[in-house]
Amino acid sequence: MGATGDDIPWQRRQAPESTGGDVGGADAGDPGRHAGLRSYLGFVATFKGSMVLVVVFFAVSNVALAVLPVFIGRFVQALAGVADSTDGVYRYAVILIGCNILHDLTWRAAEILYLRLLNDRGYEYENILFHRVINERYPYFVGKFTGKISSYIAMLGREFREILETTCFTYVEQIIRVPSIIIIMFSVNLYSGLTFFLAVLLMMAIGRHTVRRSSRAEKRLADEISELDGYVIDVIANFVSVKSFRQEGTEHEQVIRRRRTVIEAARRSYFWTIVFWASMSLVVRYLVWPVSILLNLHLYLTGQLGLAQFTTFLSVLVMFSDFIWGTVWEIAQLNLRLARVEEAYRYLFADRPIAVDPPVELPGTTLAAASRAPGRLEFRGLSFAYPENDGRPVLAGIDLTIEPGEKIGIVGRSGSGKTTLIKLLLGYYPLTVETVRVDGRPTSNYALATRISYVPQDTTLFHRSIRDNITYGTAAAATQEQIESAARRAHAHGFISQAPEGYDTIVGERGIKLSTGQRQRIAIARAFLDAKPILILDEATSALDSESEVLVQHALEELWRDKTVIAVAHRLSTLLNMDRIIVLDAGGIVEQGSHRELLDRHGKYRALWQRQSGEMRSVDGV
Repeated sequence: MGATGDDIPWQRRQAPESTGGDVGGADAGDPGRHAGLRSYLGFVATFKGSMVLVVVFFAVSNVALAVLPVFIGRFVQALAGVADSTDGVYRYAVILIGCNILHDLTWRAAEILYLRLLNDRGYEYENILFHRVINERYPYFVGKFTGKISSYIAMLGREFREILETTCFTYVEQIIRVPSIIIIMFSVNLYSGLTFFLAVLLMMAIGRHTVRRSSRAEKRLADEISELDGYVIDVIANFVSVKSFRQEGTEHEQVIRRRRTVIEAARRSYFWTIVFWASMSLVVRYLVWPVSILLNLHLYLTGQLGLAQFTTFLSVLVMFSDFIWGTVWEIAQLNLRLARVEEAYRYLFADRPIAVDPPVELPGTTLAAASRAPGRLEFRGLSFAYPENDGRPVLAGIDLTIEPGEKIGIVGRSGSGKTTLIKLLLGYYPLTVETVRVDGRPTSNYALATRISYVPQDTTLFHRSIRDNITYGTAAAATQEQIESAARRAHAHGFISQAPEGYDTIVGERGIKLSTGQRQRIAIARAFLDAKPILILDEATSALDSESEVLVQHALEELWRDKTVIAVAHRLSTLLNMDRIIVLDAGGIVEQGSHRELLDRHGKYRALWQRQSGEMRSVDGV
């Protein structure tokens, strides 16, 4: 029945909540498990050579520090025998100094390499996310909260930069130090090695359980925060409605109510963070320290452990106790980051992988190529139902042929399918290739849309200059002369010239600084510059006063002289000069012909015309 889709266009579809499993919010066996992390790793693979080089320098720097306890123990042993010879003392002193200098030099080199090779990559990933999202089809945006989309794109980019930086500056250190400590402890004695090894395993086991719950709570918190952010953005973006209906107090109460939900989620997340820290502290403070100190002290006092070994043990114990908190913290943060990443990624892309290669910009269509004749358009058996209600067709069995340069008007009652037909022409929802033909060749409606310029009924402008809004979508760079010419033909140059900064005036969010009619005329000026062979007008003059409507109507007739035109209108008087008028009813074509021909048939069109012109008080069935 035409197109299908995954998103419900009239409401936000909730991402599935996690019910267990590891970080990432998916149970074992879920094909979308860790989709966000896989996306990160896929992007890192595009610059793996640079990544390896930076990691190697950080690894060498951390190894230089990890071996210090061994040389400290031998240095102390040499000091104890200094009466015999001082050679060993100076040798180990030089080694300690050399390790310190090696650490600093390689660390500084790693920092410079990170800045030159990796720093920019974190921002490139956010560009890829935006490119992927903005290229989604129309139903994607209708079915999601736009404020939440923006929030999650920023979150994924920010978390990637944090993970990339922390991997180099912190995770490499942890990976070097933990095995080093265990190896050194085994070199001191078997019992110390086993103590530390079992302690690390115990911390991992306890941490896995607590972090899993903490991650689940963090995912819930991330979702609630993004919901609140999106709601606030929505309220501020619609401040005109808030002010018009005096709903400031109501909206404030709603924000307070939603923030209570955020606070509750934050409390739960913080509670499991406390549990995690407390369980790790229990292992370090109440197990590792008492057992290892008493054990090694006993071995030293009984002569089973030398001074160098005992000093090495104490150095490693202090190092372990000092840096293990950082390790514990980073493990917690990594899992929380991954929880936020999975929540954001699944909302934006579900389980679909995204292309991680930097996007290649396709060359724009030239004015010459776009201006050529559109060709003969045919629609065969066009039927369509919206994805959320695919059992109820909005359009059914439409067969329509539009000759090159023909001017077509579309009329019908509300709900007859006019808006849906325009959406399909613009490629918002996909149709089967056989449904649309250009010069007899099957083509997708998405490809057809690239040859269409569009003037909507409700024009929403970007928070940019008037010039930027007029030239938006123009294939080639327009000169100031061309821009002014288009504005004059759309009868917009007058009010633009009186604006504070002329064509450089910022119109405000959604064009709030301009009237509805002014915004509409800017949209018409944009159509003059957008030299494409097909023009779609959706109530293009509905917001204009009578005088401006006449002037713009003449300008539009000049504009569409060499174009194929499809115009939707409720005011039938705007379609009098159309070559053909299509009358839709209940999703199908019930009449078509010129204005005069349709009046003579005494059908649906005549009833509509009589109602608008006041010739008839009521018509049954219309």
